[in-house]
Amino acid sequence: MNNKYDEITRVLFDRRYCSEIDEDTEDELLDLVDSQISNIGWTDTFKNWEQYLHQECKTPDSVINFANLFWWYGGQDHVISEPYHFLGYFYYVVGSDVDKYDNGRILDSIATSILPKAGFSEANLALHPDYVPENDPMIIKEAQGYAMHE
Repeated sequence: MNNKYDEITRVLFDRRYCSEIDEDTEDELLDLVDSQISNIGWTDTFKNWEQYLHQECKTPDSVINFANLFWWYGGQDHVISEPYHFLGYFYYVVGSDVDKYDNGRILDSIATSILPKAGFSEANLALHPDYVPENDPMIIKEAQGYAMHE
């Protein structure tokens, strides 16, 4: 990836989601997201963001922080070609005790947004109101795949 876009991604994700920022800074960050997507497209932006996730987010806290920022930047509004692989990393790091780290249920929100967009209707809550991402066999399989490569 281009160092310029690596740096943009670092600026976007090297901050605490819960930290307060002023309106101007908020606008600047959202403009960076729009610029990145406009210049290199969503697919390459996502690859860059996912690379950051894998390289920089090794603890449950950092993964949940990334997930909240991913949502805030609108990542869930786009199609992700391998959503189970993406989600598997979250659950690999966080583990099965999701409630301990994700009391805002951001991982549920991401899963139930990106999976239906990618054609996986089993995560569509309108059709399957009992869907729970941490019990999804495909997410579990992907999380176990990450664990095998430790």
